[in-house]
Amino acid sequence: MRVYQINTLPKPPNSRFPHYSNLIAKDGVWQFIGDGLKGVPFFKWKRQNFYIEKPLYPKANFFHIGATAFVCDETARELAAEPLEMSGEFLPIKIEGERGRFWIYNCTNCINVVDAKKSKYWKFGPGRDDRQMDRPAFFASRFGEETIFKIPEDRGTIMYCSEFSGDPDDGEFKAVVEHHGLTGLAFELIWSDGKL
Repeated sequence: MRVYQINTLPKPPNSRFPHYSNLIAKDGVWQFIGDGLKGVPFFKWKRQNFYIEKPLYPKANFFHIGATAFVCDETARELAAEPLEMSGEFLPIKIEGERGRFWIYNCTNCINVVDAKKSKYWKFGPGRDDRQMDRPAFFASRFGEETIFKIPEDRGTIMYCSEFSGDPDDGEFKAVVEHHGLTGLAFELIWSDGKL
């Protein structure tokens, strides 16, 4: 089994651009969203408006809006529906000047799978508890069928995905994204149990 951190701002392959286009919104949108994208369902959603910050950058199937969530287009939602629906919810948005439908994907699958004793931390102060998780380790036996998840140890601010077989027919998110050539995400290996 392997666990990857989902990177929502990767460099496009064979490109001079440092990353794909990303989405921006007015301050009022971020005030409305608040802490609502940190591993729990959004209580009362109303469609929000975003715009592409740098319209000449390449567009992807997944747009960056921060580390806690991403936006997907119709193609990504359709092709990766199984793993996405098992682990979260789709919140409709509008992107200024763009045709089609778009959604913020909010991962609501915040689970207790971290092996605190084997995880790596960095100290930021002199106190015993003045530390932050740098590289989590996991209990492989605690994972279910959902392959996208968040953890309470980082307050649901980072999205991860698990890989058991690497087969898209098994509905694993990373395998589905790579099999269909969906763009805008990268996967950084952060942990393995050494059995895959």
